[in-house]
Amino acid sequence: MSTIAKALHLLDLFTSARPALGLSDVQRLAARDKATVHRHLVALTEAGFLEQDPATRAYRLGHALTRLAAMRAQTVDARDMVSSVVEQISQQAGELVHLSQLRGFDLVSICHAEQHNHPVRVSFDATSLPPLFNTSSGKAILAYSSQAFVTTAMEDHHAQRGALLNGREVLRDIEAVRQRGFAQTRDVLEQGVSSVAIPVFDAQGRVTGACSIAYPTARGHTPQDIAALLVARGPDLTARLGGTVPSVVADIWNKRHAMPERLEP
Repeated sequence: MSTIAKALHLLDLFTSARPALGLSDVQRLAARDKATVHRHLVALTEAGFLEQDPATRAYRLGHALTRLAAMRAQTVDARDMVSSVVEQISQQAGELVHLSQLRGFDLVSICHAEQHNHPVRVSFDATSLPPLFNTSSGKAILAYSSQAFVTTAMEDHHAQRGALLNGREVLRDIEAVRQRGFAQTRDVLEQGVSSVAIPVFDAQGRVTGACSIAYPTARGHTPQDIAALLVARGPDLTARLGGTVPSVVADIWNKRHAMPERLEP
């Protein structure tokens, strides 16, 4: 690893759980000698990637990262950020993969891929606005949304269009999603179609969208196998969009089984 890479690697030590770190903290987490760590911290501070609190002497992420992140968001289309990952997941699953973003109470399509040659496949319309409460993507988003958002959505006629579950069933469903880290549906919007989805988060760890895999129910996939493919790439998807997976979700995902190379039809 080059000197520059070693210095930049220190930025990964800062998280929402530990936004400020002292020299000793960084040295311990990086497992490097103190003089080298100090030299890298000084260089990163001078470049604006870090800043130091004059009172506590602790370091935190600096203004240069905010500027670069804003520039990336303005100049790089969201689809370009994640399309390669979505295509890779589709190749591994052999099914339709769809990334959507929450806009109000609508799920707006950002990117999708269908890297397979199955004669039977799930139909997909990128211009449609699927009901929030009847899709695995919607449930994945609701499970990690604020209680205020969920309550408002349950009272909103547009969000509730076509809803098949009552309020109590919805709350029970999204609690199950929180416990296992992914959402699933079977023969809900369309008979013979199942789907599994995971949430996608922003820089503050707030849910902003979801990534789903949809497949013919008769293909015989288990939701657990499909979920394993998604959670293995979940952190990468969120990171490419400038987000951070909350530790509680990351812990659940990390406990899942290793991702299989490819699911057989």
